[in-house]
Amino acid sequence: MSYTIENIVGSMGARVRGLDLSQPVAHDDVQALKAAWYDRQLLVFEDQDLTNEQHIEFSRHFGPLEVHPSGKYVLRDYPELLLLTNRRDEAGNYVSLRDGGSVWHSDLSYMKEPSLGSLLYAIDVPETGGDTEWANMYRAYDQLPEGLKSRVQGLTAIHQFDQNDNPRLGPPPGMSEEEKRGSIWEKKSDEIKARTPDVVHPVVRTHPATGRRALFVNRRFTIRIEGMEPDASESLLLELFDHCERADNIYRHRWRRGELVLWDNRCTIHLACGGVPDLQIRTMQRTTVRGEIPV
Repeated sequence: MSYTIENIVGSMGARVRGLDLSQPVAHDDVQALKAAWYDRQLLVFEDQDLTNEQHIEFSRHFGPLEVHPSGKYVLRDYPELLLLTNRRDEAGNYVSLRDGGSVWHSDLSYMKEPSLGSLLYAIDVPETGGDTEWANMYRAYDQLPEGLKSRVQGLTAIHQFDQNDNPRLGPPPGMSEEEKRGSIWEKKSDEIKARTPDVVHPVVRTHPATGRRALFVNRRFTIRIEGMEPDASESLLLELFDHCERADNIYRHRWRRGELVLWDNRCTIHLACGGVPDLQIRTMQRTTVRGEIPV
């Protein structure tokens, strides 16, 4: 199968053209894709037309798949697929998490074994809005001022799914419980909380495949530095977040229908930019590759 891999100008990313993921992908091609992925952190596969089964099958080349711990917005017959859409049902209720990803994060960083990678497939793309941004966490670490780089060595941080203790996040003022339904601010059940206890990860992790070091903190799920006073912890985290999220460290993607984007959660963070008009529909489906304990 003839295809090309072309680097995207900027901090990360490459485009894969001419590879039909609805067909079996040869072992040598998978290895070539992995090499490009490790080098560029993010791959954009253009012009795909995938069934749910094909999306899942291709994703498995990168490791075992995770069922999202909330279990709420996965497809009934395909629990490996997480639905992300602003569609509503006949009663006017959102059918999935309408604002998932609206704060900078790394997928499932609140798990003991955070996600290795994610593969997001564009089904409905609005005319305006709905972009996604990624930040390169290798580059963020490499470009830390030497004093700050020394400060973060050996530190660990607490990651939390429920976010009750996150000092920088909260629902918009006056948001009702009804309005929180189908949003990231919807109250987590006791069952979900039991499946997602707080976890501790290194602030700087080493990528197991590349050996490169990356910052591993994010504004949404990292709530504090372990063993540090709250004010000092928040001050350091905000400094790191602002550094990671600089414009020169970000790739912004304007989606086209039929694109599949694969990214590495171990060395990137990402943000759903929003801005989709009320009468336009954005529908995505995501597989999540299970990872390992960060070191």
